[in-house]
Amino acid sequence: MYNYPHKLLKLINEVSKLPGVGPKMAERIGLHIIKKDKNENEYIDNFASVLQESKELTFCRECFNVSDFEICPICADKERDGQIMCVVESAEEVITVERTGKFKGYYHVLQGLINPLNNMLPDNLRIKEMLERIKSRGGAIKEIILAINHSVEGDATSLYISAMAKDLGYEMKISRLAKGLPTGSDIRYADEITLGQAIVERKEI
Repeated sequence: MYNYPHKLLKLINEVSKLPGVGPKMAERIGLHIIKKDKNENEYIDNFASVLQESKELTFCRECFNVSDFEICPICADKERDGQIMCVVESAEEVITVERTGKFKGYYHVLQGLINPLNNMLPDNLRIKEMLERIKSRGGAIKEIILAINHSVEGDATSLYISAMAKDLGYEMKISRLAKGLPTGSDIRYADEITLGQAIVERKEI
């Protein structure tokens, strides 16, 4: 039985490893990459170059947001409000929250949510580093905003972080996004107005 050439199959296989990309989508993407007509070689060279450059990306050693540098531009910005920390699941939420224009503090990226079924436990996240950041500030952080999705995993993560942060003994408000975000919704897909309103009207937990 005929099948695609081996090199194309390898390409499709690698594309299929991307999150949210099934076999059929991977097949379409693989075929799209190679059918660039007269610009085929230039496109593939550019694509390969960009992938190679992505190896130079790292994570900020302060907030664990994706960055070109050891310290990301947000953490390096001394004009931001050092009394507020916004805790998010991933780098995608940092961008989404920034687009609202409603938050001027610093971030902490957990790089996931607590999900025992997928072997994601608190020790697998950046929670310990978040607590260390709070302690290193010696009580200077007055509020932690948990910009985490209202889901089973999000609720479990929020409750865990809230308990751990309160155990530090600092006088600190812990709030969570509220009005405007329906239960089960995903923050990264919320529009700027809705998310901005949720930040403004956050609730203490």
